[in-house]
This record gives sequence, structure tokens and C-alpha cells, in this order.
Amino acid sequence: MARDAVTITELTSGTAATNPAGTAINTTNGAVINGAKDTSRLLIRITNTNGTQRVATIKAGDNPPAVRKGLGDLAITVPATTGDVLVVVESARFLQDDGSIQVDFAASMAGVISAVRLPKGA
Repeated sequence: MARDAVTITELTSGTAATNPAGTAINTTNGAVINGAKDTSRLLIRITNTNGTQRVATIKAGDNPPAVRKGLGDLAITVPATTGDVLVVVESARFLQDDGSIQVDFAASMAGVISAVRLPKGA
């Protein structure tokens, strides 16, 4: 399965930025956030436009580098209609060996996923 790519928006300190448009959720493909690497400043936003709450699952990574992958996937309930969640994940649990983060979505979920990286020192 080829996952849909989510581009990371790099924020700059002291500069306003609009919320990124994100990548449309495709429940068949799932999503991949390439270049995630150090996730300590990475913020993932998942928006659900379906009329009922749905679950997005951040997949456990590969060991190495994800030495805590044994904790497993992280299932996140996203509220219905225009509900969204913001998630920060740890590299040691979710990073794939290619430096990416993978996300799966429950059947019938619709909406967008986006990612922003906070600047250093923020």
C-alpha cells in the first residue's frame, strides 16, 4: 500500500503562519509523514469531518530507531464533524527506519491530516 504523503510545514520563530491545508484522509492508503526524524517539535493535526467520531492510529515504529516500539500503536479518537486533535509523538516509539511516521484511519473517516514543526527554542 502506497501511503499518502503529508508535508511538514516548518514554522519560523516570530512569524505568523496560516494553518496548513493538509492532506485529505484516504482510509485505504493511510498517511506517511516523511522526514519526521526528531519528533520533539513535531505537531500532528488530524481533523475528522465525518458525522461520527473516528479513530486514527499512529503506527509503532521500527527498532532501530524506535527502541520503545514494543509499547505498540497509539489509537486516537477524533471527535465528530469538525473535530480535530493535536498530537505530539515520541521518536523512540513511532519513528520508522526511514525517518517517517505512519498513520492509519478508521473506515469511513474523512478529513485532513497536517504536520507542523516548531522552531528550535520555541
